[in-house]
Amino acid sequence: MANRGFFLPGDCKDPDYKAARDLPQVQQIRDFVNSLWEQYEPYADSHSLKDAQNHFLQRFWEVYLAVALLKRGFQIQRMGGEGPEFFVEFDGHCVWFEAIAPGPGTGADKVPENTLGDVPEERILLRFTNALDEKRKKYLQAVGKGIIQPSDRYVVAINSRGIPHGRYYGGAAPYFVQAFLPLGHPTLTINIETREAVNAYFQRREAVPKVNRSPVSTKAFLEAQSACVSAVLYSSVDCGDHSKALGYDFEVLHNPTAQYPLNSSMFAWCRQFFWHNEVLTQVDPTPVIDTGAPPETR
Repeated sequence: MANRGFFLPGDCKDPDYKAARDLPQVQQIRDFVNSLWEQYEPYADSHSLKDAQNHFLQRFWEVYLAVALLKRGFQIQRMGGEGPEFFVEFDGHCVWFEAIAPGPGTGADKVPENTLGDVPEERILLRFTNALDEKRKKYLQAVGKGIIQPSDRYVVAINSRGIPHGRYYGGAAPYFVQAFLPLGHPTLTINIETREAVNAYFQRREAVPKVNRSPVSTKAFLEAQSACVSAVLYSSVDCGDHSKALGYDFEVLHNPTAQYPLNSSMFAWCRQFFWHNEVLTQVDPTPVIDTGAPPETR
């Protein structure tokens, strides 16, 4: 189909979509989104543009993710109009990507926009755990329909921009790591006599409570029901980040109990987190030698 740009005329429910489409002072943002869409349109499903009118961040994130992967040399593919957004082939395997951009939630557990200094960490974590749970169900549906093969890799790509305060780190570990591994608050043990640090560790937290006190697991990546998820890819990017290299803030948490794990070299350009023997390890991206080329095309 002929390219017509990302934004459609007419009524829309999403105020961010309306602002990005209509405000004259954000022409650069419109140009950025349209440039991404031009590259992603051949892979998009037929209802993408219409759905974006009501779910702007969700659709923007899908487009951004795909183009960031294209810029890194991956060839994305779709399988009809059902199932996850797309897949790539890497290391001889199909790697499916399912994008989700959760909002603040609803009801008593909704993350408030404004707080009096205290960040509602437990409610933020619930938005991440809910996102993973939703995409696990989608995975099972796609396997049942024969879209995903059980031996395929599966990556849940979560964008936190729609969660109030969700794009900030929670203590010493990112929220998206705390949501899927039993990591609580960082703790430092001090020798009283010498006043030297003896040990630093995370308190173990295996669940967070909802307002109604029902517990929600924060150790999904240690549970059998999540073995289908190879990794979580995380970002807080939005359409205002048009001046930065695509995928500049991507981070990846590998599932230590994945039935089919990913080769970590797939995300050598991202910060990656690994969990082994109850220890969280962070591996920063391989430094890029400046060749004068735009960062996203190196």
